[in-house]
Amino acid sequence: MKPRTKRTDVLGVVFLLAAGVMWSLNGALIKLINDEGQGPGGVVIAFYRSLFAGLVLLPLARGKLHTLARGKNHEHRPGIALHRAVLQLRPAAILCVVFFTLMTVAFVVANTQTEAANAILLQYTSTFWVFGLSPWVLKERPQRRVMYILLIALVGIGVIFAGNASTDLAGLLIALCAGLFFALLSLMIRLMRDCNSAAITVLNNLGSALLILPLVLLIDGLWVSQRSLLLLILLGVVQFGIPYYLYTLGLARVPTYSAILLVMIEPVLVPIWAYLAVGETVPTTTVIGGSIILLALVMSVLSSRSSVPK
Repeated sequence: MKPRTKRTDVLGVVFLLAAGVMWSLNGALIKLINDEGQGPGGVVIAFYRSLFAGLVLLPLARGKLHTLARGKNHEHRPGIALHRAVLQLRPAAILCVVFFTLMTVAFVVANTQTEAANAILLQYTSTFWVFGLSPWVLKERPQRRVMYILLIALVGIGVIFAGNASTDLAGLLIALCAGLFFALLSLMIRLMRDCNSAAITVLNNLGSALLILPLVLLIDGLWVSQRSLLLLILLGVVQFGIPYYLYTLGLARVPTYSAILLVMIEPVLVPIWAYLAVGETVPTTTVIGGSIILLALVMSVLSSRSSVPK
């Protein structure tokens, strides 16, 4: 049994690293699709990304949608129809879709208005939003040392804003909002921890596409060029859909604190892909501020690890 456990752990690490690498393609692909404002806008990109991700993951949620329904007896209704599951969604599931939609739109739009490195680093501030909101939402009060780590992260955010605010303040603020919405989404998923993860992911993606659709029709319409469509499929399936599934598989094999550290390969690789794809350089203040934020993230993960009973 020992060799099997070791092999399973290695497989989990591979799944998580693969998820982080695939997630890191977001900035480069979004910028290639947007083509400096000549391609689809951020809202259209967000719509297609969620749509294609939801469709590719839909088979994994087959027979699991009943876990999203209201009531304590939802586990006894595996045959519940799709339309009934939607009508009986618990409030946290509805909020999940709303926050997921706001997060997706904010992150994609931020990538069209500021450097990819800024967007991903500021979205990673979601960890610290969770620290601040957990006492009210989950009744989980963080330890005092966590607050000191949060102050370090705020210094990093301040450095990024100080070096970029004169050129893309709107993009920075939108990216920061993406982090807030990601934190709120995480809190709602935490409240729904008895639900099937594939069902939640599919609901978030397809529900998000449905909410964004009226805005897309109002602003730009659904038409995109063949080049953009191919990149959008790549974005939705390879960058968004498959890595979420790999992340779920990895979490089943690797402790959460280790998983978070492994997927931190994402913000490291994002500026590299953006540079290779569109020649985007990273401002010095972003490197400094981002390093401070990543340091705070590592400290927070190690802190939570040390507090776990042996």
